[in-house]
Amino acid sequence: MKKKIYVVDDEPKIGKLFTNVLERDGFEVKAFMNPVKMLKTLEEEKNAVPDVVLADMMMPEMNGVELLETLKDRGVSVPVIIMTAHSSVQTAVEAMRQGAFHYLQKPVNLEEMRALLDKALKLYGAQQELEEIKTKQKAKYPIEGILGTSDAIVRVRETIQTLCGASNTTVLFSGETGTGKNLASKTLHYNSPRAKKQFTEINCAALPDNLLEAELFGYEEGAFTDARDSKQGLIEVADGGTLFLDEIDSMSMALQAKLLSFLESRQFRRLGGVEDLTVDTRILCATNANLEESVKDKRFRKDLFFRINVVNVKLPALRHMDEDVLVIADHLIQQFSRDLGREVQGFTEAAEQKLLDHMWPGNVRELRNVLERAMIFARGEKITADDLTLAPPGRLGEMHAAGEAFQFPMNRTLKDLEKAYIQRTLEINDSSYADIADSLGISKKTLWDKRKRYNLDEVVDR
Repeated sequence: MKKKIYVVDDEPKIGKLFTNVLERDGFEVKAFMNPVKMLKTLEEEKNAVPDVVLADMMMPEMNGVELLETLKDRGVSVPVIIMTAHSSVQTAVEAMRQGAFHYLQKPVNLEEMRALLDKALKLYGAQQELEEIKTKQKAKYPIEGILGTSDAIVRVRETIQTLCGASNTTVLFSGETGTGKNLASKTLHYNSPRAKKQFTEINCAALPDNLLEAELFGYEEGAFTDARDSKQGLIEVADGGTLFLDEIDSMSMALQAKLLSFLESRQFRRLGGVEDLTVDTRILCATNANLEESVKDKRFRKDLFFRINVVNVKLPALRHMDEDVLVIADHLIQQFSRDLGREVQGFTEAAEQKLLDHMWPGNVRELRNVLERAMIFARGEKITADDLTLAPPGRLGEMHAAGEAFQFPMNRTLKDLEKAYIQRTLEINDSSYADIADSLGISKKTLWDKRKRYNLDEVVDR
């Protein structure tokens, strides 16, 4: 497909010359006597936006700088090369500050023009490709993609929708492993004004502390033995965009202090550096731990907790989402059907009941794995209960229960056991807190203390 070039010059001879030259070079060219006619063409014709505009600086009705401003106001992103006489070079330089791609002095050197056009087309093509990628990513993470109709999920979607407009606010995503904290963070980024910039993520538990610091803040040449070159950190790479810190509770106290300093000032230094760097990076954090308890145990800084806990988006566990399990399961089945080339029509009633009865300690991540396996081995039009291979109670190191039974894995602490037992007692007992405390053999105040200490009011729906 031919690249389209618009030539805007009030001298007819210039327009005709450039049209002949550029058409021989294989371009589609349209010449205009003034910018107003070009702008009218953009309004009236479909697919009229060119790949490059060659515009004279001094023209009647509208000069080159005014043309740049008008294109910008109309949201037309296209490289503009300004042509100017020698006496107006300073004006052309000013036009570049306003967004012009470059300028050419008249009389125009054709080879110089060809070189600039080639450079502009390559850059514009790369920008268009990047915009297409960003558009596809935004379409991949709509807010409606956080599935479910339960009250908890509706609150999550509403909160994310609100936070999209507060693009500088630090957000903490909390919830059990596999509840979709990563999905929620990407949804927030790609629906915010920062969507055109980079989304970068790192799992703080995946790296030793010294490597994590280097990854986050970067380093200068010679900062340590293997630092042969300077390197940007992820905070710097994500400038203008978003940095997602997963499992932030795994970060050391010393590194927490450095992160807090950045959040307060938006400035940092690379390892081995002496210069303060300033970036506009939004920080999103996630944890499956109880940070309040970590603060009490002095494993997490109180001041950092307050700084990242500006807004806490709590992702509910799958076992608390009732019929939403089936909504998510149906969505995953459709995905796997496309990926695997299968035509599975859903679940039998027995399979649906099996999905509803399971405790899902691994949450959506576990559900995805179970359904992927079922899709691979299922032979009928619908997935049956026998196709669903679920982990037996206790296998995954979490508390499971059926009816009023209580099971708990070995090799866990007494603290974990106490928390799990109180949680299960609260889940299966509709009595008052006073009666529940009596059944546990503790006072009502002690039960209240333990509910707050273990954050049980957040995970038990009463």
